[in-house]
Amino acid sequence: MTELLPQGTSTWPSSFTAGLHAALRRRIPPRADGPALEELSRDLVLALEQGELTVALTPERLAAAQASGWLEGDASPLLLQGDRLGWRRWLQAMEQVVAELVERAHAPLPKPVEAADPELSDRLNAEQCAAVRALDQASVVLLSGGPGTGKTSTVVEILARAEARHPGLRIGLAAPTGKAARRLGEAVMAQRAPLPCSTLHRWLEAGSRGFGRHRQRPLELDLLVIDEMSMLDLALTQALLEALPSGCRLLLVGDPAQLPPVGSGAVWHRLQQSDVRGRFGAGAVHLERTYRNRGALAQVAQQLRQGNLEAFAADLAALPEQANLQVHPWPLRRFPALVRQRWIQRLQQLQALTVDLDRCTEQELMAASRPLFALLEQDLLLCPRRRGPWSLDDVHRTLLGANAAGRVERWPIGLPVICGSNQPELGLANGDLGVVIGAGSERRLLFQVVDPGGRLEVRRLHPARLRRLEPAVALTIHRAQGSEADRVIVLWPDPLEDGPAAEHQRRLLYTAITRARASLDLVTLI
Repeated sequence: MTELLPQGTSTWPSSFTAGLHAALRRRIPPRADGPALEELSRDLVLALEQGELTVALTPERLAAAQASGWLEGDASPLLLQGDRLGWRRWLQAMEQVVAELVERAHAPLPKPVEAADPELSDRLNAEQCAAVRALDQASVVLLSGGPGTGKTSTVVEILARAEARHPGLRIGLAAPTGKAARRLGEAVMAQRAPLPCSTLHRWLEAGSRGFGRHRQRPLELDLLVIDEMSMLDLALTQALLEALPSGCRLLLVGDPAQLPPVGSGAVWHRLQQSDVRGRFGAGAVHLERTYRNRGALAQVAQQLRQGNLEAFAADLAALPEQANLQVHPWPLRRFPALVRQRWIQRLQQLQALTVDLDRCTEQELMAASRPLFALLEQDLLLCPRRRGPWSLDDVHRTLLGANAAGRVERWPIGLPVICGSNQPELGLANGDLGVVIGAGSERRLLFQVVDPGGRLEVRRLHPARLRRLEPAVALTIHRAQGSEADRVIVLWPDPLEDGPAAEHQRRLLYTAITRARASLDLVTLI
């Protein structure tokens, strides 16, 4: 997973960066070589690791690229794109994806049935009405907005209008992760009949040999809704476009201020840039009005959304005691007492709700486990990185001791766990959260999933059936995308500072803060 990176460092092995640079030198010998060119290669690798394809074009970077000759000719490895510099291969692939989406957006629309033009709900504001009508005018709709702006309600209205105008419409719901897909399915199902809902990997029938859906065997859909678009990388988008039939319309939904995807190529961020958005015409709609009163959470999130780290820091310093966002300074060398206390309380509550779940019949399990899953989604503990002080590993090692890296049989009952791989045969996707239940030979893992038809199910699985499983006392901020909780704790072990890492910091913090529905505790350095 991508982690918060100090300026000028990468989590990729230095040998990889050096090897890539050496391979480029052999394939296209530079006219001028040296530390500046190697540093440029390193920064470009770092950009890929953070989901980006380009780096800011400083005079030093431009000079190194020009001196090398790596900007010259159609076969050159580097390409200028406005005021940024990136890898030609990925940039060209990104522009091909953009071009195909724009072409789809302007494709002829199916004719609605006669006299079918339903009235729009009076609960919609002008922005939402524009979004609902957008699918009447474009075959690809970009629906963007921050938390609480009514994106899900707008999606439901779009679907209702599309079904009324085109009876028998084959509709699918999708998201990049299992958690995000389940949230989308539940939100839509709360306001209408369920629809087929799954991860994009499941829709595309991902397997060890690639995707089962492609141009020769496309998806059997007329409209596909994809939520949490900020998590969609370039490779998955290319696979999606390969599998879409020519007449299938797309409704793409997301928040452009969130983190880029873990894989290379932030497709949603590119689609939200002004030079691209304009090409979609009425199909690009942004929701600004916020309906969810989130107090200080909304205030600081807005500062981060606007890219103002100084204003964000000033707002934090001026927060009143009763605000729904509280800052807790703590020495880095000590594990935060707040986290330990909350975990003990939470584990006790989870354990109390697991009693007898291993003995329930399949018919009883759904109702009996409902309080457990409700509690599971009330709290989130987030870390910006996997290793180091206040990291994911640090949390699990401190709170679980030697059992953190042990077998499932040694984990405590009630422990939240996370599935680390896609296992469609079990109905599980990478990122799905579950709970440990039962003791001894009755040890099981309980997961709540959305079946392919969009219906909620609870599955009780033997540990041996899970290929990859980790404790989920905490999540990295990247893994938490697509999740929300009433109460969130964020561990933040780094100073806020300007520089190349500032943009990544801003997106990390924004994503973390917007996971909280009611309250957030931010643990920072003294």
